[in-house]
Amino acid sequence: MLAGFGIIDKVLHPHRKKQDKLMARMVEYRELASLAYEHDNKDMYTLLQRELNEMFCEYLAWSFLDGIGVLIPHFFIMGFISLWLPYFTLPFALPVIGNQVSVIVWYPLVMIAYYVGRRLLRKFSGSVQAHPVTR
Repeated sequence: MLAGFGIIDKVLHPHRKKQDKLMARMVEYRELASLAYEHDNKDMYTLLQRELNEMFCEYLAWSFLDGIGVLIPHFFIMGFISLWLPYFTLPFALPVIGNQVSVIVWYPLVMIAYYVGRRLLRKFSGSVQAHPVTR
């Protein structure tokens, strides 16, 4: 079962190893830059900062590509749902949309609500476990 989650994670985040490697190198360069700053070596500090900025841009590029990879399954899900249920009829009319809401509108709203709710639930359950009530 855990192997299945590993495969799914590898498919959704194919550049995670590159990101982790870049993050480790950025931490090292940041420490070296702070040492160069402490010893008043301005040339070395600017060189390390330039390298750090280039690595950060590369890290952002890999993160962006992984972000797109996470969005691709949602487009397929929206396509399959639109074949089965192209619109959702509301019991009331909205000013701009009317009473029929298409998949392109309601699916992203439901997914955003799901992810926000999941994050709030994790944050809430983490705070409850961190501070148990004793009687």
